[in-house]
Amino acid sequence: MTSNVERLTSAQSFIDRGIELIRQHAVRTEGDRTVIEMSLIDPLLPLHFVIFELMRGMGFNGEVIDSLGRAFAEGHGSGKRFFSKDSVAYIDRGRIIVTPIPDDESCESLVTPRTERIPCGGGTLWFEHADVDDIDELRQPPTVALLDEAKLSYPLKVRRWSEGDAFVPFGMGGRRKKVSDMLIDDKISLPDKRRQFVVVSGGDIVWLVGRRIDERYAVGSGTENVLRIRILPDDDL
Repeated sequence: MTSNVERLTSAQSFIDRGIELIRQHAVRTEGDRTVIEMSLIDPLLPLHFVIFELMRGMGFNGEVIDSLGRAFAEGHGSGKRFFSKDSVAYIDRGRIIVTPIPDDESCESLVTPRTERIPCGGGTLWFEHADVDDIDELRQPPTVALLDEAKLSYPLKVRRWSEGDAFVPFGMGGRRKKVSDMLIDDKISLPDKRRQFVVVSGGDIVWLVGRRIDERYAVGSGTENVLRIRILPDDDL
């Protein structure tokens, strides 16, 4: 066992040193953006693994890096954006470019009935379809949304909130309220406001992620099928 541990430790040291050499050769910083020149990386190396090792220190979670790696390998990633908590990565002419997320970037993702999980503001949203009879407890923490699936229109959208967004918060007497006012009431800091996401069905916000669902989409007496959405921070994955 001791010998195995030593070999594994040595292997990890070898990998770390190899990735550092690749980083020095193929990664450069231009102002506030980082450029990975994939053409400077030996194509005989496992490129998906190299991308993962290079980007995991940039704040991207494994799910996002895997999606980016697949898109690069399949040659259809041009124009797609991949988000971390504070950065966006995209593929451009054989390069991977990482920049801070612009203030006006919506970070929008589409959700179909087959979607299982997507990255969201430094965490991951998990989607599960269930029969209402399988829901043991309707009272859920703010990190879980239970929605009447029959009232939803796919594809759903997950995006950062924007000025003018409003919804009907559950438990507030059916009154419409601006998202900005909800965040002020909850004393949310400016950095956290930038990371606040919403789930949208049609033109309606159905969940202010991690805070409140829209009352019109709540599970009720006539509900048969439920969409359960959970958000987990990356540290819990």
